[in-house]
Amino acid sequence: MNRRTTTFLITAFVTIAVSACAGASGERQDTDTTITVFGPYRGADADHFIESVQEFTDQTGVQVRYTGSADFVPDLVRRTGEANDPPDVAMVPQPGVMRQLADGDRIVALGDGALDALIANYSSEARALGEIGGVPFGVPFRANIKSLVWYRPSLFAERGWTVPRSLDELDRLAATISDGDDMEPWCVGLAAGAATGWPATDWTEDLVLRLAGPEAYHQWSVGELPFASPAVSEAFERFRTLALVPGRLDGGVTAAIETPTSSVMRPLLGDTPGCAMVKQADFASGWLPAGTTIGSDGDVAWFVLPDVAASDGPPPLVVGGDFAVQFRRDPVVDSFMAFLAGPRAGESWARRGGFLSPKATFDVALYPTDTERAFAGLLADARTLAFDASDQMPAGIGSGLLWQGITKWVAGVLAYEQFAQLIDEAFAASDPTLVALP
Repeated sequence: MNRRTTTFLITAFVTIAVSACAGASGERQDTDTTITVFGPYRGADADHFIESVQEFTDQTGVQVRYTGSADFVPDLVRRTGEANDPPDVAMVPQPGVMRQLADGDRIVALGDGALDALIANYSSEARALGEIGGVPFGVPFRANIKSLVWYRPSLFAERGWTVPRSLDELDRLAATISDGDDMEPWCVGLAAGAATGWPATDWTEDLVLRLAGPEAYHQWSVGELPFASPAVSEAFERFRTLALVPGRLDGGVTAAIETPTSSVMRPLLGDTPGCAMVKQADFASGWLPAGTTIGSDGDVAWFVLPDVAASDGPPPLVVGGDFAVQFRRDPVVDSFMAFLAGPRAGESWARRGGFLSPKATFDVALYPTDTERAFAGLLADARTLAFDASDQMPAGIGSGLLWQGITKWVAGVLAYEQFAQLIDEAFAASDPTLVALP
């Protein structure tokens, strides 16, 4: 990034009275040991994460110090590089970052306890997401669904609109809404500090998956299918015509770039709606005003972005998630990783809402709302699951150059051909950070 926003830090201490090293023997004793955890959780999410490891604290005498950052990726790169101040554990939302850490020998493979817990609680597909070259490095901790479109059921009923079952039907619905004179089809909010632009990458990822298919999507996510290829450029063009051209976007592209991501739902829910739909992940439910009801008879509802053609089966899902990785081999850190992979980690967060577990053994009855249970069902029933492509790319691309470039492309100041060439050059470069946007 050319300019980094100020990092917002939360430091929390959880102190308890038993020794982690004595956990296997069951002996209780005091200890001054501390482990540090670094992650992207802030505010209430940081509080919920701390609470979610309370049971580990009940079994150990270890102090767990958590620090959250708004600029997590660049701060983690700095801490594990020039600052030489790595945490004991990091909650990493990007497999691409995890891969770079493993390639640089910055993180260690999971210990036997964590591996046993993974096998007991996760599907083989979920476990594979935390592997690098077949070696388990990451514990999948939190999942999210990127492929959702939020809307107001009462507004759809009043106008006679129906939930689309294909991309063409979605395009026709957007055209119908655009032809009216009181709102636009879409709201988009891209402003997110150093991460500005990431919601646009979610849009294009969903469209690459639908238009080009899972195999091409995988090749694209690992740099084997160029951005300049027709399969990828078609998805970007579909995003542009569906949501970015004049008459399709509330406030136009300027408003999209300036609107904070967490504020994107406000125009949808206004007394005079500014838009009819918002494409955003399941965690956007946390951005809704207090008292907002979710469901087909509620204030707001959701549908999955449709596939190319209507079918009776579920559309593909782009998903994201966070992985716990450890930076040193140590019995205390090993025991903490085993706890995170175990059956109970995350239960308290799930009860509070805003948390989806990737564990196959997780009890869906713990989710407090029908909405979250429905999200869990989406994950369980999906025929096609694809992990967020930009999160799989090297950090210098997926968490830097791509976010910057797609923002400039949305703004219309960077042609797609030039944007694609720069990203493809970055994939080919030994150091992607040396490739800069104009």
